[in-house]
Amino acid sequence: MKKETFSSSWGFILTAAGSAIGLGNIWRFPYLCGQYGGLSFILVYLLILLIICNPLMVAEIAIGRTAKSNCVDAYSVIGKEVGLSHLKLWSFFGGWFAVVGVTLCLSFYFLVAGWVLYYFLEAVSGKLMYIEQTQLTTEFESLTHNFSIQLACGLIFLFVTTLIVIAGIKKGIERTGLYLMPILFVIFALLSMRSLTLNGADAGVKFLLTVEPKYWGFTDDGFSFKMLANTFTAALGQAFISLSLGFGTLLVYGSYFSPKENMFKAVKHIEFFDTLAALLSAVIIIPSIFAAGISATSGPGLTFISLPNVFQHLSGGYFWALSFYLLLLLATVTSTISIFEVLTNLLMDKLKLKRYSAAIMVMLITGFCFTMVAVSFSGVADIKILGRDLFTLADWLVSTYTATIVSLTMALFVGYKAMKPIIHNIRRSAHVSSAFTRYFLVTLRYVAPVGLAILLIMAFIN
Repeated sequence: MKKETFSSSWGFILTAAGSAIGLGNIWRFPYLCGQYGGLSFILVYLLILLIICNPLMVAEIAIGRTAKSNCVDAYSVIGKEVGLSHLKLWSFFGGWFAVVGVTLCLSFYFLVAGWVLYYFLEAVSGKLMYIEQTQLTTEFESLTHNFSIQLACGLIFLFVTTLIVIAGIKKGIERTGLYLMPILFVIFALLSMRSLTLNGADAGVKFLLTVEPKYWGFTDDGFSFKMLANTFTAALGQAFISLSLGFGTLLVYGSYFSPKENMFKAVKHIEFFDTLAALLSAVIIIPSIFAAGISATSGPGLTFISLPNVFQHLSGGYFWALSFYLLLLLATVTSTISIFEVLTNLLMDKLKLKRYSAAIMVMLITGFCFTMVAVSFSGVADIKILGRDLFTLADWLVSTYTATIVSLTMALFVGYKAMKPIIHNIRRSAHVSSAFTRYFLVTLRYVAPVGLAILLIMAFIN
């Protein structure tokens, strides 16, 4: 079966950026900024992107482009080339852990996607503008306990995602990225400008531009390593979720990326668009809630509880509410198709299925897993594992363990075992200086593993 490819470098860039720009940027990044001191969190986040995530991103895409295979077999293909032993072990931790993580991610991601669709429809109908402020929390809680609505909205999202993936790389996934990404950033720009012109927004801007030393460990009672570690792990976890590192999506997209295209430029563009989206999301949300007198530390409820209150008090609030939830809806679509493609690609390779059959199989598997999560989370059945409902369990395992373990495996694999073929692949399309090679090697051998180990240890302690 002939391997599909992206038609251009920009097709790859916008598609990979679309994978990264999702709920992690628009929903998660702003409330973490609120909880960890605005600029204090942003600076740690940017430092992690530069020092740890950039080399890992190059490594993951390069693994895919070198192997031209799925996320499981890629390690074996490269491992055989360099005479590596224990190939099944590398494939297990680097590949099968990614498969488990992606399956878990899809099972709960479509639940949240369903919430996004529900609130978008509420915005379209205008109902969102008339819910009493005191009832906004009740409205969201009512949704999370309504099994039928969550299931219906999630399945609609799943069906749309399947159709896009069935259409293929060029006609489905790439075309979606090329069309939706410009629209996303137009909406980002409009909402950012509106947020900054609100009365009282200057307090939110000041919050985003002020460093609070306590989040770096410098408290009134002396230095707190725990506080610094909490900020670091929150920023590192956000960076991995935001850039889709350790999920196999960049590896799979890398396998569709032409060896003639400059990987360095592509990665820089992807990181730029992703970081810009995260920062603009903070600019949209933080000044808005300050203007409305809402606490920046409100947490995950900002998007579905606090923001509707903001829109109700805006001139032209209907338009801004509709624009925001459309932004969230489109960003969620670009993320779900990339995660979905990881499993589709795997089944096509492993079972020699055509794209249509593989996508339908993934849809059925995901539909079952998502339904079980919805049953557990909505309270229809008391299904709990380790004291957690299936939604909380899946989210916890993915954000804390699977992506981290996959990334750690990837760093050790490239840093210690497969540096030569990876650098050779990168050099086919770009000049690689000796300084970058040293930086790349040191990061993957020492810096990234230490950072990821701290993340795992802190997760275990917490």
